[in-house]
Amino acid sequence: MKTAVIIPAYNPDEQLKILADELKENGFDILVVDDGSDEACLKYFEDLPAEVIHNPKNLGKGAALKNGMRVLREIYPDADNFITADADGQHPVSDIIRVKEELERGHDFVITTRILKHAKTPLKSRIGNALSRFFVCIANNHYLPDNQSGLRGFDVKHIDWMLTVRGDKYDYELTVLLIAEKQGIRAKRVPIEAVYFNNNANTHFKPLIDTLRIYKNFFLTEIFAVIASVLAIVLVLVSDIIYGYQHMFWTILIAWGCHAILCFVVERYTLFRHIKYTPGVRRLLFSIFRYAIYWLICFAIKSFLGWPFTVAFIIAMLLTAIMEFYLLKVAYDN
Repeated sequence: MKTAVIIPAYNPDEQLKILADELKENGFDILVVDDGSDEACLKYFEDLPAEVIHNPKNLGKGAALKNGMRVLREIYPDADNFITADADGQHPVSDIIRVKEELERGHDFVITTRILKHAKTPLKSRIGNALSRFFVCIANNHYLPDNQSGLRGFDVKHIDWMLTVRGDKYDYELTVLLIAEKQGIRAKRVPIEAVYFNNNANTHFKPLIDTLRIYKNFFLTEIFAVIASVLAIVLVLVSDIIYGYQHMFWTILIAWGCHAILCFVVERYTLFRHIKYTPGVRRLLFSIFRYAIYWLICFAIKSFLGWPFTVAFIIAMLLTAIMEFYLLKVAYDN
């Protein structure tokens, strides 16, 4: 079974040559994508034991990965799997080999999860991962301790749909996980040690711009869930103004019905009509559980505090999201 490694590289240093040499020694085919690096850095693409393609300008990590996937089957037609790895040495070859071994065991979608509790992990990396862990967990009903690691492995059969995923920058890798979930693809998770050089000073990640871009694509991918949540609040507000708590059960039931139609039917035939959409029973059951908890919390607030229905419902949404996150985390940790 042949496995190739795609390495997107923008303004690399000597770590790229060290990585490529060690990968070659371990029998990997290597495809390096120069993402429009500055002229001063072009020397680092010379004498690599790899095929190198050059983007005419800097397009972003997501675009570099997609360009690599487009030519992979042409350059390495016998490749059964491919692995994506960063050029800055954050991914030791020993970990890349572990991903390859999981692919050879039959797992066709492998992601690595970095151990981010280490004191040397940069603060911005810990904060960024904490936020994305929460939002992705609530959106997908799966807890992932790390959803931003660039070290991943895939069967080549996934290339076709991965090329259609929105995003050309750092937002691409998170969106791939969201779209995989919509197809019912289960990722094999491989824990690895987080490696940072010089407090990650060489990263090209722009904290503000790239974070906004990531969450823009996140909310675009989950737009119908967002609409369903806003619609639920509007329904509750109207019911609260007219009836108070009188029709609380039916109001929340109708809100769940709107959620089910939007998130299991409408998104299937709009956003995800080009993929094998498989929402699954699990997501449906989670939605039923979620709205049932909304009703219980609203009933408790009505009985003991007497606060308005709308206030109770918003509190219920927030508490349920937090509770769901920690329950899924405990289940994962165990």
